Amino acid sequence: MNSAIISSFELLVKPIAPPDAPVNRRAIQAYFLFISNLNDASEPTVTLSLKFTANGMPLVTDKLVTIFDAGLGNNFGTLNPDGTTEDYLLPSGYTGLFLLQPKNLAPDAPDLEIRGVAEISLLPGSEANSANLLLTPQQRGTFLPVQPGTEDFDQQAYTLPTPDGKYMFELTK
Repeated sequence: MNSAIISSFELLVKPIAPPDAPVNRRAIQAYFLFISNLNDASEPTVTLSLKFTANGMPLVTDKLVTIFDAGLGNNFGTLNPDGTTEDYLLPSGYTGLFLLQPKNLAPDAPDLEIRGVAEISLLPGSEANSANLLLTPQQRGTFLPVQPGTEDFDQQAYTLPTPDGKYMFELTK
């Protein structure tokens, strides 16, 4: 198979309680994905793309940013009109970190709440005919005060389940 569903995802910029509650913090949550190319070092580099779908439609919004780093520097981008990322090269033996997060993280940013499904593809133009990938999807969130000058914040991170409970994926052209 040349593509596979990885996990669900949730992106948030939202207060954690109603306005009249004694808690005055907002959650900022992003989707993280570690991608390890477990192919033998003699194998060619793989070319991958991710696709994000929300409510059955491709996820495209100017309110999101993507970042990919495989140890070769951060690659900042956005989603294509079909909900896919740009193509990412991942050499054999390398691990990359992908991030999809809200773009506006300011205290007065409008609320954002998006849920959907993430999918990965080995692209037809990839040098490699197959890829053995270890995929570790995560949600990471930060709780920030709404009022400036308050130093009250927390963080959370948790691994997301995959469709079959395994984190090893084999993709082929």
